[in-house]
Amino acid sequence: MSLQFLNPKAFWAMLALPFVLGVIVWGLRRRKAILEEFGKVGLLSQFSRLPCNRKILYQRLPTILTFALLISAFARPLISGGSTQIKEGAVDVVAVMDLSKSMAAEDCGPGISRSETAKEILLRCFPELAGNRLGIVTFAGKSFPQAELTDDFGAMRFVLKNWVTLDSAPSQGSNIGKALSEAINLFEKGDRKKIILLFSDGGHVRPENLEGILADIGARGINVFSVGLGSHRGSRIPVYEEGTFKKWFTIDGKEAITRLNDGILREISRATGGRYIHASSSRELRGIFRDPAVVGKGVLSGGREIFQIPLALSIVLLFGGMYFERRSL
Repeated sequence: MSLQFLNPKAFWAMLALPFVLGVIVWGLRRRKAILEEFGKVGLLSQFSRLPCNRKILYQRLPTILTFALLISAFARPLISGGSTQIKEGAVDVVAVMDLSKSMAAEDCGPGISRSETAKEILLRCFPELAGNRLGIVTFAGKSFPQAELTDDFGAMRFVLKNWVTLDSAPSQGSNIGKALSEAINLFEKGDRKKIILLFSDGGHVRPENLEGILADIGARGINVFSVGLGSHRGSRIPVYEEGTFKKWFTIDGKEAITRLNDGILREISRATGGRYIHASSSRELRGIFRDPAVVGKGVLSGGREIFQIPLALSIVLLFGGMYFERRSL
């Protein structure tokens, strides 16, 4: 745990402290000169209660300390090592969401599909991404940019709940390569940290030219964090009509079984400096964007601001000094 300052330039105001001290010293000399106009100070002190210069200086000390503490408060002291949060305007995230037929499999909890789990995970990330930008790309056989990068999370919540559905995916399949290429195009040039959050069960076909796509992502400094959804045991795919279960999805007359293919997801994350995470429920990724291993230490505030402490002390000193000065009169 260490002390840092988010606005260290405020300490340049400390250069005014010698000026404040100079004004106090000048005031003491001016007071002495005025007293000498009435007579000798030693004689006056025999008939009047005159505070000495040292006492007056002590009375002005709270003023000097108050000034210094106010500057410290404006410097925004921060204790690192506490709770972390992303700095505003530091990160751009594109969520790439698999909406292929296999994402309807309900193996992320009783009656909870893979696609619904992915949406719930992303919704839980919204508070951590406040002040930063999020975009969404959906894919199945083809990819589609559902939302450009924006910091309007109210609009993103609407998009997730109403537009990101299994029926909205263009064609069928699970072409991760095209989705990653589409996500790259959403990013803008700049110093923001760029992250792709890939939600998928991995599909069953290796994308064409995957090595070239991953090389392009790495060259742009983009990290891909893959979230694997589903089980390795395999699950059937339910088919609903108007919210009612109708049958199990079949291929050539046989019930289709879908399994998590995390090999391709691990390869994507490893090649781009990201990380693979297996999520069997929406609660497992809570706090992912507060993890320095995910977003990097450079975009995290890394602690808790404590400007309230020097600010409160300055107020106490100010009124305390006024009180004791009145008592000494």
